[in-house]
Amino acid sequence: MTRTAQLLETVFLAFYGGVCRSYRPLRSWMGAAVLALLVITTAAVVHVFPVSNWDMVAYTASTLEPEIADPVELHDRSYELLKENVSPGEFLTLTQDREYRIRQYEDPRAFSTMLGFYRLKVLYIETARVLTRFVDPVKALRLISIGSALAVGAVLMLWLARNGALMYGPVVAGLLVLSSFGESAALLSPDLYASVFILLAAFLYLERQDIGAALSLIVAFFIRPDHLAFIGVFFVFAAIYGPGRWVMTACFAICLTGYVWLTSGSDHPGWWIHLWFTHVEYVPTLEGFHPPFSVPIYLKMLVRSTVRSIMHQNWLALLFAQVLFFAKVIDPNQLGERTKVLLYGMFASICAKYLVFPHFETRFYFPYLMAMAMIMLIAWHRQEVKAAKPA
Repeated sequence: MTRTAQLLETVFLAFYGGVCRSYRPLRSWMGAAVLALLVITTAAVVHVFPVSNWDMVAYTASTLEPEIADPVELHDRSYELLKENVSPGEFLTLTQDREYRIRQYEDPRAFSTMLGFYRLKVLYIETARVLTRFVDPVKALRLISIGSALAVGAVLMLWLARNGALMYGPVVAGLLVLSSFGESAALLSPDLYASVFILLAAFLYLERQDIGAALSLIVAFFIRPDHLAFIGVFFVFAAIYGPGRWVMTACFAICLTGYVWLTSGSDHPGWWIHLWFTHVEYVPTLEGFHPPFSVPIYLKMLVRSTVRSIMHQNWLALLFAQVLFFAKVIDPNQLGERTKVLLYGMFASICAKYLVFPHFETRFYFPYLMAMAMIMLIAWHRQEVKAAKPA
């Protein structure tokens, strides 16, 4: 090694050592600050630079339905509110970008057939209706997204603090970025809103607050009913291992009953039509649209979604990384029963959800990926603390 290289290495090590000595006593505060900064920055960016997606039109219409019974008037008012809340360029994109959007903009009857997809998210819609006392429906939807981003950060911060692990705030912040937290916060959809309650349910379950966890899961279900897949899998693991068995059984029964009620009374087109619409083609109207079930088409959907997930999304890579982390780092013998129920249930539900409805976007798996990451991060932290104690 040359003298110059030795000098550079000495200076670097001295600087690095000084930073470590300064950081160590403040690591919990600094970890919390990094996580808080990311969450607050995300919420601020979403507020200052809002993103517009077509679903906001349908959610706006669903919010206005109790006030406007006429489909034509509902259609016109929804697009009028859209125009008031987006730039001219965004409005042009949302109304003229492709055949589907053109048809929805020009044909109120076709537009009304799509609302069955959206009425199903009853608590999301009802929350927006409550907020319309103060702002218009589009702004109400944006407020839900911003509030959900802040609430996710608060739940994760509480989870870390409760386990003495705030120093891992930067790790959690990085996981949020990789898990499409910013994208979920920017979109006007119920995804992040439901994620708040999934994460809260996970935290409460580990804290032995079974009733609170069950209530959180019920709220998440009525915000986004496809979380029934997780609730069902979670109930099975709770029944097998024991902790919270009866409470989770009641939770699953309530949600299953709710699903039957929602799908029978909201004009939802059904699982296969929804799957076809998402993965095969955006048909301009659902009136008279009844494609027969096809195994080859379903398998094609699975293959296509898997390829898109690998090429354009992070969730499969994150899931694979978490499986490797569990295999190489986590000692299952040191995990409590509740931790196992939650961790195994989360993993199995991702697999089950993908088989039932193969979404390729990371945001649909966000709460499960983050909950699994938190569980393993805390488990690893406890293993490290235990290993550091003198025998």
